[in-house]
Amino acid sequence: MRHLLSAFAVSLACALPAIVNAEAGKVQFATEVFFDSGSARLSADALSILDQVISKSGELDPELIMAIGHTDELPSDARAQTLSVQRAEAVKRYLADKGFERIRIYTEGKAKRLPVAGNDTREGRARNNRVEVQLVGPRAAAAGH
Repeated sequence: MRHLLSAFAVSLACALPAIVNAEAGKVQFATEVFFDSGSARLSADALSILDQVISKSGELDPELIMAIGHTDELPSDARAQTLSVQRAEAVKRYLADKGFERIRIYTEGKAKRLPVAGNDTREGRARNNRVEVQLVGPRAAAAGH
């Protein structure tokens, strides 16, 4: 399963990151970080994707980084909410440890409310165990610049 998820994460990391309209307040870059079912531990593949986020943020200088956690349908509602928050917080910790201001990293857990795939297959559940990471809006120019 880990190999399937790893291959899937790497292929999505190449396909999903996208520069979007860079107007103030708009998403400039978005990707997903995947987790093993029931886990909030960052895998080597997840760290690689987050390192891409770090690289992109240096180019784009975002105002805000959003990390929105999700789960598959397997855990109870309460566990899914806790796990989705833990996943988003794991992403935040990694980014903060790499020098991002914690105050500029927004986290939220959506539990199992917004699946991107069916939960009836292992592959579908693997796609739902994720954190969406978005770089939002360029930082406002300092006064006098």
